[in-house]
Amino acid sequence: MESKLIHIAPFDIGCSFFDYEYTKRQNRQEFIKCLSEKCLEKGMSIDNSSNDRYMYYVKLNEKTSCYLLECGVGVFTFENLDISDMTHFSEVFDNNFVCDLYYLKKIEQKKILHQREEFVKVNEFMEIVWSSVYKMIRPFSASKNYKYNGLSYVMSVYHIIDGSQNLEQEYNRDIDLLMNPDILSKIEKEEQWGSIKEKIRKHKTKGYNRQVINDVSVVASSWSAVAVIEEKETEVISKIIEYEVNLQASWFLFDCLIDNIKHSKMSNLDLQKEKSLVTNASLEISNILSANMSTNEKNVMESIYATSGINTLKEKLFLLLENRIAIEEAKISEKQGIYGVITEILLVIFTLVSIYEPVKNLISGTIGTADLVIGGIMLVVLIICSILIIGKGK
Repeated sequence: MESKLIHIAPFDIGCSFFDYEYTKRQNRQEFIKCLSEKCLEKGMSIDNSSNDRYMYYVKLNEKTSCYLLECGVGVFTFENLDISDMTHFSEVFDNNFVCDLYYLKKIEQKKILHQREEFVKVNEFMEIVWSSVYKMIRPFSASKNYKYNGLSYVMSVYHIIDGSQNLEQEYNRDIDLLMNPDILSKIEKEEQWGSIKEKIRKHKTKGYNRQVINDVSVVASSWSAVAVIEEKETEVISKIIEYEVNLQASWFLFDCLIDNIKHSKMSNLDLQKEKSLVTNASLEISNILSANMSTNEKNVMESIYATSGINTLKEKLFLLLENRIAIEEAKISEKQGIYGVITEILLVIFTLVSIYEPVKNLISGTIGTADLVIGGIMLVVLIICSILIIGKGK
């Protein structure tokens, strides 16, 4: 049996190239040109091959790559990190491949987020990306001060190749444990190992989404993880990673938009732009499920989408946007009410100035027929205006 982990970690570029107003200042070609020049200066390998799923791809080293998407998110992928000595752990858990794989996942995720000194190229590339942006639209999340030096989380995909795997079996106990790893949650703590081994022995399958994609491959998914299980390696893992790069980009975008809305002062126009961005990102994900896909592929992608929780996050974001937009519109209405009162006061002042001379003539006893006519007309106008203003107030 062979197994490996592919880690996916998104970060915020700081602007989105769906935004027409932003692209008038810096379009994607200008951004890519600036970025490419800086990458070449650092000796980074660049692949400018066309792909409608992402606008830019850079290979930082043999184990780490990064995809940049038009929605304004960059996504790192890490493969075969091999940064942990598993000898002692494997001996304790009797070389149980599920435990080895889950333990390795937790250790590598932690190092990616917390021990960034081992990922100098990652930090360097993020700084290059941020310095290539003409104007930061989301300064709160596009920064090394955001969560884990600019990263937020790491999502991992398991790739398991087992020629003896019975792919016809509806549920596999080992895969079920990977998809529902509650009892493994404290596996990093050595003092918990004895208790975990006992819980594994008693583990009963809970179920997970399982989709056959071809004769030798199935894809398992749950709230916790995604696994590609194959009798022999195929192109399926590449397709799943490509889909996850796009899915996680949208998931992260929605999440960091929530953070930016909460921590930044945005105008009604800014909020409407963010709402449009969410809609465009959602459409991009929907467009991936194209008519060119086989039924099996489409079922797999829909299953991964459903277990990702992205719809719940999107609903939360839309509710927050609607709430903030309503507040901004209320503020605008309040300002308009104040401006209305000021306008009416100015009109009264203007009217008083206009009748100054007739009133003066009346007091001095030099009033004439013309003054009486004008006074009568003004009295009628005053009565009509008063009725209109009172009616508007009601």
